[in-house]
Amino acid sequence: MIKNLIMEMRIFMQTIWIAFLLIPAVSAAQNVDVSGSVTNAEGQPITGVSILVKSSSPQIATSTDAKGQYTIQAPQGAVLHYSFVGFLSAEETVGTRSRIDVVLQTDEAALEEVVVVGYGTQRKVTLTGAVSGIKGSEMTKTKNENPQNMLTGRVPGVRVWQRSAEPGNFAANFDIRGLGSPLIVIDGVPRTTADFQRLNPNDIDDISVLKDASAAIYGVRAANGVVLVTTKKGTKTGRTSVSLNSTYTFQRPSGLPVLADPFQTMTIENERARNNIGSPFELIYPESWFEDFRTGKRRTTDWTSLIFSDYAPQTQQDLSITGGGDKSQYYVGVGHLYQEGFFKSGDLNYRKVNLRSNISAEVTKGLTFDLNLSGIVDQRNSPYSSSADIIRNYWRQGVLVPAYADPENTMLNYEGLDLEENTVAKMTSDISGYRKTGQKQIQSSASLNYDFGAVSDVLNGLSAKALVSYDYRMDNNDINRREYYQYAFDQITETYVPKLYNLSTPNQIRREMFDKQQVLGQFIANYNREFNSLHQVTGMLGGEVQKQTGDNFFAQRNLAFAMDYLFGGVAQDQVGGMNNSLNDIYETANAAVFGRANYTFANRYIAEAQFRYDGSSKFLPGRQWGFFPSASVAWRISEEPFFKNWDKLQFVNQLKLRASYGVLGDDGALQYDWATGYNYPATSDNAEKGYYAQYAPGYMFGNQFIYGVSTLALPNQLITWYTANTLNLGVDFEGWNGLFGFAVDYFERERKGLFARRTGDLPTVVGATAPRENLDSDKHFGMDVEISHRNKIGDLSYRIKAIGTITRQKHLVGSEKGPWGNSYDRWRNDNLNNRFQGMQFGYQGIGRYSDWDDIRNFPIYKGNQTLPGDYKYEDWNGDGEINGLDMRPLFFDNTPWLNFSFNFDASYKSFDLSFLFQGTALGSMQYLEPLRAIWGTNGGGVLEQYLDRWHTVDPQADPWDPSQEWISGYYGFTGNYPLETSTFNRVSTAYLRLKSIELGYTLPKFRPSSTMNLRVFANAYNLFTITGVKFVDPEHPEDELGRLYPLNKTITAGLSLAF
Repeated sequence: MIKNLIMEMRIFMQTIWIAFLLIPAVSAAQNVDVSGSVTNAEGQPITGVSILVKSSSPQIATSTDAKGQYTIQAPQGAVLHYSFVGFLSAEETVGTRSRIDVVLQTDEAALEEVVVVGYGTQRKVTLTGAVSGIKGSEMTKTKNENPQNMLTGRVPGVRVWQRSAEPGNFAANFDIRGLGSPLIVIDGVPRTTADFQRLNPNDIDDISVLKDASAAIYGVRAANGVVLVTTKKGTKTGRTSVSLNSTYTFQRPSGLPVLADPFQTMTIENERARNNIGSPFELIYPESWFEDFRTGKRRTTDWTSLIFSDYAPQTQQDLSITGGGDKSQYYVGVGHLYQEGFFKSGDLNYRKVNLRSNISAEVTKGLTFDLNLSGIVDQRNSPYSSSADIIRNYWRQGVLVPAYADPENTMLNYEGLDLEENTVAKMTSDISGYRKTGQKQIQSSASLNYDFGAVSDVLNGLSAKALVSYDYRMDNNDINRREYYQYAFDQITETYVPKLYNLSTPNQIRREMFDKQQVLGQFIANYNREFNSLHQVTGMLGGEVQKQTGDNFFAQRNLAFAMDYLFGGVAQDQVGGMNNSLNDIYETANAAVFGRANYTFANRYIAEAQFRYDGSSKFLPGRQWGFFPSASVAWRISEEPFFKNWDKLQFVNQLKLRASYGVLGDDGALQYDWATGYNYPATSDNAEKGYYAQYAPGYMFGNQFIYGVSTLALPNQLITWYTANTLNLGVDFEGWNGLFGFAVDYFERERKGLFARRTGDLPTVVGATAPRENLDSDKHFGMDVEISHRNKIGDLSYRIKAIGTITRQKHLVGSEKGPWGNSYDRWRNDNLNNRFQGMQFGYQGIGRYSDWDDIRNFPIYKGNQTLPGDYKYEDWNGDGEINGLDMRPLFFDNTPWLNFSFNFDASYKSFDLSFLFQGTALGSMQYLEPLRAIWGTNGGGVLEQYLDRWHTVDPQADPWDPSQEWISGYYGFTGNYPLETSTFNRVSTAYLRLKSIELGYTLPKFRPSSTMNLRVFANAYNLFTITGVKFVDPEHPEDELGRLYPLNKTITAGLSLAF
């Protein structure tokens, strides 16, 4: 780790030195007093107009008073910049003038803002669908290695929750309005979520999210919405711009339970032993043990400091070159990311290099050529054991057992450790082995665009685009297991006796290769024309074909001795083969014809229709095509003459009503269900441990194991994609030139034909799995809300945005459920027929037993092990005892249904500040195995959180002695834990956190004419969280029983240099 840290610090410091060496020299000029007035086009004075001297250092600025007047001192030849919200900025050269009066024009360009939509762009004010977007510059104000996490709380309807911060793992989920994983389209080409996660955030120019029927133009893959990512392009300024960004980040875990010290551990273990009414004075660890640890006679280990670093480094450097003129434009970007994990060995880390080149050139009049190339090379290094396994082993190995057998800490210990598993060995690649996951990827697209208006004015507005794209990805994985020895001290011989760790043998190497390719061809004709300044007609008709292939193989050998190459292995027991997952070996094709027509009258009545006729090779011939239409309308009430002429409504800039309806599809879950067959060889879980606790995928014949086959389900030749009928109603408002605005959307999506198996209708004697059919249906509905405010007061410009999304799911038909024995059986177990989803059954807690009188008098049956501090539950059915009949719907599930955020951006002179508060509600999580109860042996599993418990004042007292005084705590007396599915153990994951905060300062220019800008900044991520969740981060899921690699809190320092 130290070596990696030094290298990354060196890179960071070298970047800083380069930035400062590029700063130009100083110059000076004579000042002039300038005064004047600022008015609008009607001659009315404007109060609060910001006036500053461009490129001044320190910055010289002022603002107009209540009468629109100003006075400022500026150098001769300087340029004054005038700006105010809702108006176009203006600039005036001072020269020798002492008075400058300025007229600011209303900013109509805001109405012409263009938004990326499916296969094209549209003006934002004329959008009829629910389309939200974010600029790359706004997204990168959240500093994270994954662009997916940068969207958190920034786009209405987009829900992101980070499950882990493990380097290179990209463990984050996101969806649109709770509908599921969306389709990702990067620069017009459908790609994967993994492709988006590995983009360099600094290469992203814009992201648009299609949340309703506007996504229907993507047809069979658009049922969950579409995310359109557009990368940066060149400019027509005629000059070249260079941008250099460099950051250094300190990472700390966000919510990682740690082990108690040896004295606390022994106290807790003694309590657990005494939690037995038959032997309440039993002790595991006598006082002599406490004394031995105090004097050092017994050695302990601070596993926490041995396994985890205080912080982990992360660095990123980005360089981009942008330029061009009227004939050609270019953007070139390169980025390097390094992220290290929290394990002290430094063997968990991730490195990524991005290279992008986007070039556009005019070949001849009306004909342009665009070439986009992107290359990504990344590698994730990790120990042979997974992070979850390392954390699991850390928690269950107690501090009463030393990590090393010898006092010099040179020989790993195994004596006293559960299953003889030493966590130091597990986290260290040089000891136990490693996993290297490498990926090399190239994405490319080339297109020709022709404007037929160059031929004749009659053809103005008609254009065509032909695009071809080729993507290639190769995964190269190297998995190396190494034998290693651990030691124990022999008291008789007074020597350290080695022992081979059983599960590390033999040395073994496995190589995996994955090959994935995609080819896409696209042709689109566009028409955009205005007639009589009233009628705006746009249309688009296109076709697209796409083919995707995936292949793989692996080879595995046992090694005669530890090495990194397959040829060093032995032929005996060698294994070769392929992964038969449909994500790893496949050949699929899609083809489509699609179109859109849009009509706008007088810039206030807008109607749009879209369609896609989509085909997928996943279906049986004859059933491969589907038609997916959509329609939407909008009414810009603010453009009505009666509205504009009403003086009391002059403050309204935009008021628009929207409605859309469409039919979308999804073939993502299809698995060639119309075909039958089998998988050979059969597979089963836990193969590395001899299929322990699992069925072996074969049989023994004599002394030889023969693999069996796994038969596929019965075929269904009538299966097709399910459809999603989507409705959206929305209203957009902006008034007072941006001082207040909002957008509200109500949405519904009803899916029909969801895949299900009628397992109850197929007799078991058939010996086969029932086929999947288009049987089920469900419904999602909810609301998006966005409230905005922007203003400029003198030198202070700021923007506020608050967003919220609530979504619910109701399953309408669940054909696989039943039959039911009675109505209670159905109510308790049928969660798919006319039932809201996202609910969990559990026991309602109603307090704790405060003392023995409370235990005696509480009118519920209880066992003789009950103690003060134990948990009371509601007897919901009133039968006098607590059992499964008292469970009822109490909790939401892991995925929160309500998401909200508050975003603030401001700039004042050379300073800028942004922060983002983000949170969720209507979700819950359950503390599982190691977080609910002590899990381990020999003092293992005693986490610090278990010290907060009910216990007697006298730690040696009989807990069943009614005369004993008790101290209250979070847990019951050690050994008494709450029911897993009770309100004591399943808690709300509602939280509010400061997701991101950034403060920046742009250094003064040493020469006014210089184009160079140097900005330094500090950023924090996940800085603090307000939540009722204890011990772990509220976004931390229940996966791996809560042992997932934790989320992170980060502090980042960085600089941005542009010239």
